[in-house]
Order: sequence, then structure tokens, then C-alpha cells
Amino acid sequence: MTPFGIAFRMIRMRPWVTMLTVLSLSLGTALPCVILILRHQVEQALLREGKTVDLVVGAKGSPLQLVLSSIHHLDLPTGNIPWSVVEDLRADRRVVQALPLGLGDNVRGFRIVGTDAGFREWRSDAGDPRHRLAKGEWFTKPFEAVAGAEAAAQLGLGLGDSFVGAHGLTAAPGALHDEFPYTVTGILESTGLSVDRLIVTPIESVWLVHEDEQNQHNRMFGSGTSSANVEPEATAVLLRLRSPGLRMWMREEINRETNAMAAAPVDELLRLVRGLLRPVQTGMFWMAAAVVAVSGCAILSTLLQAADRRKQDWATLRVLGARPRAICTLVWLEAVWIALISVGAGVVLARGGLAAAASLSAEPLLMSLNPWQRVPGEEVILLGVFVFGSGIGLIPALRMYRRSPLEDLQ
Repeated sequence: MTPFGIAFRMIRMRPWVTMLTVLSLSLGTALPCVILILRHQVEQALLREGKTVDLVVGAKGSPLQLVLSSIHHLDLPTGNIPWSVVEDLRADRRVVQALPLGLGDNVRGFRIVGTDAGFREWRSDAGDPRHRLAKGEWFTKPFEAVAGAEAAAQLGLGLGDSFVGAHGLTAAPGALHDEFPYTVTGILESTGLSVDRLIVTPIESVWLVHEDEQNQHNRMFGSGTSSANVEPEATAVLLRLRSPGLRMWMREEINRETNAMAAAPVDELLRLVRGLLRPVQTGMFWMAAAVVAVSGCAILSTLLQAADRRKQDWATLRVLGARPRAICTLVWLEAVWIALISVGAGVVLARGGLAAAASLSAEPLLMSLNPWQRVPGEEVILLGVFVFGSGIGLIPALRMYRRSPLEDLQ
């Protein structure tokens, strides 16, 4: 039997101690892997959607809030802007496409987004249509709706099904709009982006629902006025410009000369990543390093105790002719086996845990997580943990190398 096989049989002789040691180091392996996967995929998800939009225009407030609410649908909107702003932007020769968005309702937490026919013409970075139908047809009139893949699956919606919206953008109970049922005409292909969690309808649907709400409010409080002649509004407008170099010029112009606010998604998202996500990642990596260090101490303690319990066995082998180097190698190979098994178990634990979290979570970013995707830099972490765990085994190995067999036989 090879030394590698002998070392494996040796760790099998103490299964519970080996299992606890492996669990400790596998947790130390899984933690930095989870941090790296989450950071990489969250950054990619945020920037991938933001890169297809040159500017977002909405009510004045926080630029980051405007971007997160309009592109990623992770926050509340900053307010509404008059429809005249949308028309002015469409008339601007610097603008290739202006896509209006109207928010305000949801179906069990999945947002209903009002827009227009430009939604299906919106392009990805590669120039392909960004939104494709998996089945059905696009909406053509108010209260027809196209459901994202995740929204359709979670809500059990199929072609021809009807549903009603509730006031607000969260799953918290709100007033149901029973008098305005929607009909599903199509279901979008899965993209892994925020659109998977949306229900898209003509923006006129949003106007009609909230116009009726305003009329009810006026009658309730004795205003006696109707909102039929009030100018419609949009929550935000997504802009694609003729050249990315126009972003700063248009942003400053809109912010200075209108009551609306413009934000560049890429700038805001990079600020979020650099100012929040990466510092948090650094802190969590230090925590992971501490866990790995504690796990290394557990391996060292286990191997030292095992070596002491077997000292007479090692001494007998030495007397029978085994060289000190062979004994040293056997003790070290125990650590190599433990490190190898721990790294493999850590990878399974990290990715399996993330897969379970993604399937059970209601958080949008976790729901779109792909835990099985390869992440750059993960191999470095795994190699580092393996080298550290194996290196710890050199301490008891060298200790046995220097021991005199005559002392252990006495």
C-alpha cells in the first residue's frame, strides 16, 4: 500500500475526530467562497443592467435611489414627473430612445410596470432585443400584461389568466384594484435580470387605475373635482443617447434647467460597489481568515494528539528499519488528506448553501443568483486553504521526525 493510502486508513481509524476537523476547515473554506461568489454576481448583476441605460430621469431626490428603483426595482421611486418631460426628452435630438416607466402597484410583491412599445425594442449591449417572449404575444391595449419568467412561475400565471394588482410596491397588504383585472398575453424568456420579476403592461393601465383612485379620494374628501384633465405622469424615463459622451452634458442640463433629476446608472452603481460592497467584502474576508486560522489550530491539535497516541507504533517502525523521513511523510499526509477533503466539502457547502438560499429567498438579488457559475479568484482561495491546511501538518510531522524511538519505547 502506498503512503497516501496508509495515511487515509489512519484518518479513518478516528472518524469522529476527523469529521469534526474536516467540518471546521470546510466552514473556513466555504465562507470566503460564499463572499466571493456573492460579491462577484451582485456586481455583475447590478452593472450588467445599468450598462444598457445611459441616463435615468425621474423626480429629484437620491440619484442612487432613482437608479435602483427604476432599473433594478430594488428601492422605492423618488416620485413622479410630468408627462411633458417625457415628450421633451423624446424630442431631443441627442436621445435615441426614451422609455417611460410607471410604478405604483404590485401582485404579491412582483411589481406591475407600465411602459410602452419601446420596451420590446430595447437592446442589449450586443445589439440583440433584450426582452423576448417565451410564449404568447405582446400587449396591445390597457390591462393586457406580459409577465416575467420568475413572476409567472411564482404566481402560477399562464396565457389568458387574469389577476388584479394591489396598491404599493411591496408584498405588504394593500388595497386591491378588483375593478381593474389584467389579462396575461405573454410570458418573457428568463434572463436572470430584474425583468424576470416584473409584470409589464401599457402605461395607460397605470394611469387609469390611479386616476380612478384620485377620483375616489376627491369624492371622499369633498373636493368635487375630477382628475380626468390632469396631466399624466411617469415615474421615470430610461434614456439611450446617440453617444455615451453626452451623458454628463445632458445630466447637468436636466438637473440645472428642469424640475426633474438625471442620474448615470454606471456612475451610481460603481460608487455603490466601491463605497459599500467592496469594504464589506474586505471585512468579511478578514473574518473568513480568522475562521481558517482557528480551523488550522484544530488540525494541528488533532494531529499532535494522534501522533502522541501512536508514538509507540512509530517507534516500533523505526526500530524495524523505517526511516525518519517515511514516518514524517505519513504524519504529514494525514494533514494533506484532511485539507483535501475539507476543500472539497467547503466548495459543496458554499455552492449548495447558496443554491438553497436562492430557492428559498424572496430577495431579488438572491433569487437571480447562479451558485454554480465559476467565479474568478475562487481557485486561489481553494489553493490557499489547501496549502495552509497541509502546511499545518508539517509541525507534528517534523516533531515525529526528531523524536528518538528509544524514548517512545521506554
